[in-house]
This record gives sequence, structure tokens and C-alpha cells, in this order.
Amino acid sequence: DPENTIYMDLPAGTVVIELRPDFAPAHVERIKELTREGFYDGLVFHRVIEGFMAQGGDPKGDGTGGSEKPNLPAEFARDTSAVESFHQIGRDRIAPRIGYIDGMPAAAQPEGIKTFLTNGKAELWPVHCPGVMSMARATDPNSANSQFFLMIGDARLNLDRRYTAWGWIVDGFEASRRIVRGEPPSRPTPIIRMRVGADVPAAERKDIRVLKTDSQVFTDYLKAAGDLSENGYVKDICEIKVPVKVDGKIERR
Repeated sequence: DPENTIYMDLPAGTVVIELRPDFAPAHVERIKELTREGFYDGLVFHRVIEGFMAQGGDPKGDGTGGSEKPNLPAEFARDTSAVESFHQIGRDRIAPRIGYIDGMPAAAQPEGIKTFLTNGKAELWPVHCPGVMSMARATDPNSANSQFFLMIGDARLNLDRRYTAWGWIVDGFEASRRIVRGEPPSRPTPIIRMRVGADVPAAERKDIRVLKTDSQVFTDYLKAAGDLSENGYVKDICEIKVPVKVDGKIERR
């Protein structure tokens, strides 16, 4: 959906991000709003930790800045009944339910837990695997504003249900891997330009197709690769590469 796609041009290439308004509507709206204002153009990744994440979106370039817009309330997790597109593929060492929201990795509590909770809800949340986009914040859970980070490594235990994930990289992950490391980097990598897909001329848009993660074909693919056992145990959700076809060519991260 071009309206829920971001094109982020970096020196090493273009990173294409699929937004998830079904999971983090307020954060997605903020990202699109700032993108359309040109807020991110020219800003740098000021904090980049190998094996962890790359953080940017700060006009001050030191981690203390933000936009003039109000801070956002946290959207760390949602009620499972509010996200129809979640498809469970199995379980793993961290979560009793693990799967995807149309290609983006996610985890959830068991539905049966609802009967034991006063609010009658089971939580679902995106997992912070490589390629997932999430929002930076201060100590206050409701302090996200403009800064975001893209995952380079697996940080599920540290970040899940503590930070708001709002999208995932569908193409261009290699370009993101070339962001200069450092706290701060000696030569910070800039965001040359960010655009909402709907604002990109049709001739410049990439034709991106993601294998349906709720299909039997995908399940068979996982089993053949050894990522999913016959009894439903997922070896490592962050190591799974969802097949993507870009302009007719199958790409692998």
C-alpha cells in the first residue's frame, strides 16, 4: 500500500519500509506527517550500535531533540482481538505464540489467559528482530516524538513491550547495514530523503511482493529450512528470512 510505505534514501541505497497502522496507528501517522513535512531529510543516525540498532530522527543530532509536535502515548502491545492479521506459526523459547502480521514478526499471549485476567485481554506485540522499525523515547513510556531506530540485531528480551514498533524493512536492509557505527559515529550517516510511497512518482516505485506468511507454502518453506519443527517449535524467529520479490527478482536478506 503506497500510503503505508516509506522510502528512506541513504548514501548506500534506498530502504523501503512497510508501515503497520493496524498495530501502531498514532506512531505511523506521526512518521508520515513528519516525512511529508521534510522533517527527516538531512538528519543523521547519531547512535549506532553493532548487533543492536541504529537511531536517528533527532534534529539536534545528539539524542536530546524532537519535533514541536506533542509526545505520543505508548503503543507497545495490542489486544489480540484487535489485530485480525496475526497468524501464529508456533511457539518458541520466549513466547507461547509466535508468528507474523503480514510478514512482520510478532508474538502473543495465549488466548486462554483472558479468563484469568480482570481486563479479559491477551496481548500481542511485534518482536524486535533485524529489520523492524521502532520508536525511541525517554524514561517516560509516553515520550516518543520523532526519533526512531531500525533494528540491526535481535533485542527481543530488552525491547519487546517496552518500545513501539511501527513497521519493518521490506527492501534495502543491506543499505541499512552500511550505516556508520558509533556513539556518536565519527562520520554520521545522513538520511538523504524520506518520502511516503504515495508521494513517489509511480515510475519510481518498486514493485514489492512479500510471500504470504499465513500460507501453507510459507509453513512448508519454514519446515524445509529447519526453522519450524513438526511439533510447532520455532527455532529462532529473528533468523527467519521472509521471501520478498522486488521488481520481479527474489531477494534474500
